Amino acid sequence: MSPSPWKELLSYPIVITGIFVIHIYLLETKDYLIPLIFLLVPVVYKRDLRFYFKLNDFFTGLLVSALFLIPLWCILMLEGKTFTVPPLSFLIYQFFGVAFPEEVYFRGFLQESLGNKLSSIILVSLLFSISHLPVLILYGDWLSLLTFFPSLIMGYLYWKTSNIMPSVLFHFLANILVRGLSF
Repeated sequence: MSPSPWKELLSYPIVITGIFVIHIYLLETKDYLIPLIFLLVPVVYKRDLRFYFKLNDFFTGLLVSALFLIPLWCILMLEGKTFTVPPLSFLIYQFFGVAFPEEVYFRGFLQESLGNKLSSIILVSLLFSISHLPVLILYGDWLSLLTFFPSLIMGYLYWKTSNIMPSVLFHFLANILVRGLSF
């Protein structure tokens, strides 16, 4: 934990304001600018990205993903939902443009700055959920607010491993499950 996490927490209102501005004025570049903001904040603060490929952490991410996402998928299938595998370009963007940069900022930067403990998981999950407000306000996607619950799981994965790779994997797979139901 940094001596005072307040400096790091001050990045959050700046990031959220930037996201709103991009969604309102620079919509055509949002797919590039928003991930760039998430990746640049730790760089500006000179923080390690905390992304390592460790086989044990990879399997932890896969196991936790399976434990939570397979039952969800089964419930959705029983309700008559159909899943379509999204196009490869969408899958690549979901990994490199959504899951990876968001986990770098929220888990590797904010959660780590707050001490990587249970209270920081809850606070960062709340901030993560609030960061999805532009999607609700500007596009009416109320499901975006449900991100609090998966964020708790992503925070837990980071807490246990101090590596964003398992949380990136969970984040990516959860997004693919949800988005695959809308293709």
